[in-house]
Amino acid sequence: MSERSDMPIVIPAPLLEEHVKVGGAERRTQARFPFTAAAEVSDLRSQTRVSGRCSDLSSGGCYVDTLSPLPVGSVVSVRIVRDSREFEAAAAVTYAHVSMGMGLAFTAIKREHQEVLRSWIAELSGEQPQQAAPTTTEPATSEANSNTQLALHELITLLIRKKLITENEGAGLLRQMFR
Repeated sequence: MSERSDMPIVIPAPLLEEHVKVGGAERRTQARFPFTAAAEVSDLRSQTRVSGRCSDLSSGGCYVDTLSPLPVGSVVSVRIVRDSREFEAAAAVTYAHVSMGMGLAFTAIKREHQEVLRSWIAELSGEQPQQAAPTTTEPATSEANSNTQLALHELITLLIRKKLITENEGAGLLRQMFR
């Protein structure tokens, strides 16, 4: 694989950002904030595009209100636009509620979009925006972990599609993977 400057930065665990309570315990690991913006989610496998409205945001994911959410386990790209600023990330659908929306966990964010997300989170949390930290090259082990995580995600999705495991079992595995 060739080195490119447009390679995404893979977000380290924990990433779980979904609207699910299992056994009554809150499973979100990052603070989320009400946030309204236009959103477009594209399934990378089927090329299906879904438009909606981002209704909450955290550094690890978001929730998109839409009447036709994509299935849990879908590998997607998400594009969020607010006040002439644009954010894009690779993500996984970790929760879907028919006719309501879907929870997305960000899996990779390119450097140019990280600052947009940071500034939105700072604005929503009332923090003063911080100076951008100098960028450093990601270690090779981080990229290897990212590739492993993506391969596991694709394997779980394939097992669900081939009906070798149930959607609930797959969702549980994905939740564990993004912790």
